[in-house]
Amino acid sequence: MQRFLLRASKNASSVNGRIVAHRAAAAIAVGPSASTSTSRRNSSSSTLAANNAQQRTGPPTTSTSATARHQRPIYVAATRQHVGKTSVSLALISHFASRYGAPNVGYMKAVGQQCLRVWDERPVPQPQEEGGRGREEEGRYVVIDKDVKLVRDHFRLDHLRYADMSPILIPRGYTKSYLDGEVDHGGQLADIRRAYLNIVAASTTTTMCNEDANDDAASSDDNGGERVVGGGRIADRITICEGTGHAGVGSVVGAGNARVAAELGADVVLVANGGLGRAFDELELNRSLCLQYGVNIAGVIINKVQPDKFDQTRTYLTKAIEQFWTGPNGEPAPPILGVVPDRPYLGCPALADVESAFGTTLLSGSDHRYRHYDVGSNVQGRNVGMSVITTDLAAFLRTMQRQPDGARTVFVCHSTRDDVVLGFLGEYRRRARRNIPFESALVVCTGGDDGGYAREDEVELSAEVCEMIMDGGPSGPPILVAGGCSPADAAKRIRTMTPKFNASDERRVSRATEHYSPYIDFDLLLERTSTVTEVAAGGEVATAAAS
Repeated sequence: MQRFLLRASKNASSVNGRIVAHRAAAAIAVGPSASTSTSRRNSSSSTLAANNAQQRTGPPTTSTSATARHQRPIYVAATRQHVGKTSVSLALISHFASRYGAPNVGYMKAVGQQCLRVWDERPVPQPQEEGGRGREEEGRYVVIDKDVKLVRDHFRLDHLRYADMSPILIPRGYTKSYLDGEVDHGGQLADIRRAYLNIVAASTTTTMCNEDANDDAASSDDNGGERVVGGGRIADRITICEGTGHAGVGSVVGAGNARVAAELGADVVLVANGGLGRAFDELELNRSLCLQYGVNIAGVIINKVQPDKFDQTRTYLTKAIEQFWTGPNGEPAPPILGVVPDRPYLGCPALADVESAFGTTLLSGSDHRYRHYDVGSNVQGRNVGMSVITTDLAAFLRTMQRQPDGARTVFVCHSTRDDVVLGFLGEYRRRARRNIPFESALVVCTGGDDGGYAREDEVELSAEVCEMIMDGGPSGPPILVAGGCSPADAAKRIRTMTPKFNASDERRVSRATEHYSPYIDFDLLLERTSTVTEVAAGGEVATAAAS
């Protein structure tokens, strides 16, 4: 294993000489890169290196003495899909937006997959017209990754353009186009670097002020989380880059997470699910790819840990990482930055998730689209969670009437059960007359029980029943139709689905940030991803120390 790691480290140094030089720029004086390559890729790389060198060493200061911390981008990657990468990213952005102010926080998802079309209202510079000044377009429609809209809208990152936050998308057919040579590899990476530079420029706010000359030690105050030393104060800024899946996702189109992190000079935070053996095995696989590209791992966050195994998980994963990841010359292993206990609520689907799963919309009760349901709690002896209705109407009514006030159950039935639909509507109205909360939902399935049905064999709800459902309006009981599946298939799909964050589901986003933040060591993360420079009189860099 040691020989493998040494070989990987040597290969990373030879293959990524530009990346190593880029990182070394933190220890030299402020100034633009000396590279003057005329190719588009090398030109963009030089600009990026110059920007990050300046980001690490900072602009000249006029104070008599100051120590400033300059932040490298943080790339959040995961060991596999659905381990909480977006949740961690949200927690980081929430913390740093509060600490430094939202205008000093940048975010990008360099490579996205699930996309949507939005209006990008930020000014877009246009080519200069002959004989006149260049004009600025007020905005344009762009296609972006869905997580980008969530982050920008929720945290009010209005200083960033959607187009920069989501430079590359991989829709269906993109991989074939890339392998057929229809997509320019160099241009693709140049787009990512250019977008990152735009984000850094838009997220830059530097302020200086005079402090008491007796302040000779660095400190963090409450005014934006700034580092203060002997007369100088420099505002911090930070960029969070969210990856897609594990470290290798995107490699088939030359834009894997590890490769992109290397291009940006970012430090990686690896997120893994709770456990011991499997968690470390997955971490080791992803670490190997980071080593190949010369990417520094700032630390590890272990997510969705069973509360009764919280201490055990931290203790033994720390031992494993220290034992196997310590460098050949005694370099310390990356630390565990956080261990986050599982919170079932964050995995509970909202009705909006159910709509997406079946490609439909609520016939009534659309006001409750972001109401969450614990569909995994339907165990024997409990009448909450999810229930497939196979009984007669009388038994179904007894089931609903035994539910406590405000209980949330997803009932599933077939479209031939008009009696169940009418009974559900009747129970809702009975409780409404008595001012008793009713928060259950009903999914009506039109497919056959054996799954081998043809489209023409589906049984649609009668027009009369549909009209009665829709009379409930947006505030009525939530009812939707799941076409093309049986009740058993629908229940399985709902129970096994992985809910995703939605820009309109403010409650889930807020709950996620509130849950994750207490368990992440943000100060240690900053130490691991920043460079500290001592600025002498006249603004010259006296020393530079990488944390």
